[in-house]
Amino acid sequence: MNKVLWVVSLKAKILEGSPLDMDGSKFSFGEAATFSHSEPDVKEQLLQKMKQGKLELVELFHISPADQASWISQSEDMEDILELIEQVKITGKFAFGLFRSSEYLETN
Repeated sequence: MNKVLWVVSLKAKILEGSPLDMDGSKFSFGEAATFSHSEPDVKEQLLQKMKQGKLELVELFHISPADQASWISQSEDMEDILELIEQVKITGKFAFGLFRSSEYLETN
């Protein structure tokens, strides 16, 4: 079974000591991408990387192979998500995209 590129859209709780703990926000929204054989493996990779970044998964909005992720075209962050996908295609490694804090989203 070949690995495919998966894309995830999520909400995370920012834990103490997280590099995302910059503006006092308790939550952040973002995307991640990785190559995997299955959705359960994607979730496992995601949870491991979030733990390392002192983040706690609150909600998964989307999790799908990149070639089936029609939600990307409807996202106001489409360009950033597409850049993330290209980065993972090149490196072959799990990566987070840009995170948007709840404070940032409330002011924009």
